[in-house]
Amino acid sequence: MKNLFFVIIALTSVFLANSQQTKIKHVDSAEFKELLAKNDGTLLDVRTSYEFDSGHIKDADQLNYYAFSFKDDLLLLPKDKPIYLYCRTGYRSNKTAKILIENGYEKVYNLQHGIKDWEQKKHSTVKDTEE
Repeated sequence: MKNLFFVIIALTSVFLANSQQTKIKHVDSAEFKELLAKNDGTLLDVRTSYEFDSGHIKDADQLNYYAFSFKDDLLLLPKDKPIYLYCRTGYRSNKTAKILIENGYEKVYNLQHGIKDWEQKKHSTVKDTEE
């Protein structure tokens, strides 16, 4: 009977932990644009500087996913505000979102299919010479 009690407690703990686990919110271009209009968080492009300079979403900050200091710099972002992530196809930004979630960030949004989809849907981008 004592063992059954411990099994029930252990299973309950596992289910509660899983139900409280924060998930990455993968959103399409239209929803991403709506979220950005709130202007309540950090928009982060995790592509290289060259990619960023060739065209990015207005008001985006840039952090090179391949930089040695990437994770350290990433974790300087405020945890109390939403983080909106994108890259070229969504792969690097998804990996970035996982790092944030694992480090206690709760409001993490990833642009599905990246800036390629954003541009295909005719949403605007800017180049640094335009800002």
